[in-house]
Amino acid sequence: MPLGDGRSAVREIMMNMSTETTQGDSQQPGRADTSENDARELVERLRSAPAEEIITDLFSTLLSTAQVKLGRRDARLFIDLCAQALEYSDCYLSEELAKQVETALGQLRLAQVSAEREVAKGEPEPNDMSHVPKPPTVGNREEADSDQPASPSSKLWVPGR
Repeated sequence: MPLGDGRSAVREIMMNMSTETTQGDSQQPGRADTSENDARELVERLRSAPAEEIITDLFSTLLSTAQVKLGRRDARLFIDLCAQALEYSDCYLSEELAKQVETALGQLRLAQVSAEREVAKGEPEPNDMSHVPKPPTVGNREEADSDQPASPSSKLWVPGR
């Protein structure tokens, strides 16, 4: 895939985020103590983690999922969710993280439009959404009711705006 397919920015964000994982298989019988300990450790880690670290994990999940689902309707949902999360949390994030996410979003939007053209030539995939998600609203109001211009992220999904 070309460089602008969203992979490079997503990969950069994923490499910057924390990679800690809990060890052990808590699903096996007789491992209830381990499961409780794992849960306590997770709660303690989440409680003490900086908000930006948790938000970075959220961005990573949304961007990675959108990348995997490129060409499907549900990819738009994950791209729009990430854009809305960025818009809301922007003032709490480092400038570097916000710029990385915005770059990844731009690459994914372009890749989505291109992938949708390719997918339109074939059969729909199973478990894709039945309809295209509506663009996000601006400032908790519908775009049509707003006196302000739509945000750049919402313009992608509405041709001609």
